Amino acid sequence: MKELNNYETGLIERFKECIKSISYQNHGILPMEAFALCEYIEDNEITVVLESGTAHGYSTEILGRMFSNIKITTVDTLGNYGKETQDATQKRLSYLDNISFIIGDSIKEFPKLIKIFSEEKIAVFIDGPKKSKGTTLAIDCLKYDNVVFSSCHDQKIQGKGRYCPNLDAVFSEKYRFLNDEVNTTIHPNYKSITLGEHYPNGAGITFFLS
Repeated sequence: MKELNNYETGLIERFKECIKSISYQNHGILPMEAFALCEYIEDNEITVVLESGTAHGYSTEILGRMFSNIKITTVDTLGNYGKETQDATQKRLSYLDNISFIIGDSIKEFPKLIKIFSEEKIAVFIDGPKKSKGTTLAIDCLKYDNVVFSSCHDQKIQGKGRYCPNLDAVFSEKYRFLNDEVNTTIHPNYKSITLGEHYPNGAGITFFLS
């Protein structure tokens, strides 16, 4: 699989339109990172995305809007944000009919879902569990032939079989501007500064490549 700075994208205008039309959600993925995820999904002709960690659903909404022809299944334990947040997220995203919500542990649910979608090309996006548990889940998912790639948010790892666009100077320079395309003035955390100024380098997203 190619690193993202090796080719031009046709997604950029559609992506900019998408992030300008939805509200940024606190603790959500940075637009630059979400764009990298969308690039990999598009380039690899993914038909199913499995997301671990729904929370406020910012990444879920981006994926649902960007890829209306792709099945998005998002799994959350409700451990960090609770049922009230889950209910609010499901209600907000009810206009997207390609998104399914599961309450459960993705470590247990993902193997079952990967088998259910045995004829599909799957991408895995993990935004919880964090740290080593997230890494282990990402790597374990790659053992299945129908999983094309895995990715983890809040991780910056670069090396063989690992690609982090946040650490890629060419990609970051080219697409960092996306973090300031979001209208965050309605969000109390970003009244006086832009999202890009608040998170200049991003939390990180690492792709585990098959």
